Parts: sequence; C-alpha cells; structure tokens
Amino acid sequence: MCDCAICHRVEQLQKGANPALIYEFPHSFFIMGDHQYYSGYCLLLYKQHVRELHELNTELQTALHRELMQATSAIVKTFSPWKINHCCLGNTDEHVHWHIIPRYLSDPDYRKHPWLHADEFSAHFIDDARKAEIAALIKVNLPIK
Repeated sequence: MCDCAICHRVEQLQKGANPALIYEFPHSFFIMGDHQYYSGYCLLLYKQHVRELHELNTELQTALHRELMQATSAIVKTFSPWKINHCCLGNTDEHVHWHIIPRYLSDPDYRKHPWLHADEFSAHFIDDARKAEIAALIKVNLPIK
C-alpha cells in the first residue's frame, strides 16, 4: 500500500468520496484547498504517483500544463485576484501536484511567499458543504475544451 497522502486523496476522488472535487481532467483532479486563507485556494493533483515533473514524457507535461492553466483561468474568473502563485514543490508530499494560490492586494504581506502566514491556515478550514459550494462556483468558469 502506498503511503502517499496525495495518492490517498486521488483514491478518494476516484471513488467519488471527496466534496472538494471541482473537476476531473484526463490527467489530474482539480480540488478545493482544505483552507481558504486565500479565497479560491485550490490544488491540482496528478492522478499517477510520480515524484518529479521531469519524469513525465513531454506530451504528459504539456497536457498537465494545459489542465493547470484551465484550472487557473477558472479561479481568476471566479475570484478576480491581483496575482496567482503556482507552487509545485513536492518536498513534503513527493507526488506531482500544484498549489494554486490567488493573491489579493488586501492580503497581509501580499508580495511575499504564500506560506508566511501558514500558522493561520487552520483558522480558515472550511467544511464539506462550503467546499462543494465554492467548487460549484469555480466549475462554472472552467474553460473546458
């Protein structure tokens, strides 16, 4: 059994057991973030357990980038942020995924990295009903082709 937190989320999503789901792309799941410290914070999770982007062939890299940009466009259209931060680190969860973080001029320290106030994220957790509500708003704005 894989001990990867992202793989566990993907498994839940594949079973239809995750209210955070916004959209299932061919290669990834677009989901709400557990917290909304930054309104519209979402994640894009690659469906397969791969540790590094460079391990994917060029076609998959291109397809994932397209899915990431479609997800980002929907967030921008829904929330009108000042800026979007994309983070694909994998230092904690060694599985290809992106944090899509809308930034606003009203954010404290809006020009600094988005984890500066990470100790406050837990105060902004949202329940399943709210995840589903926000997910529906974003899904309406997906530029699916």
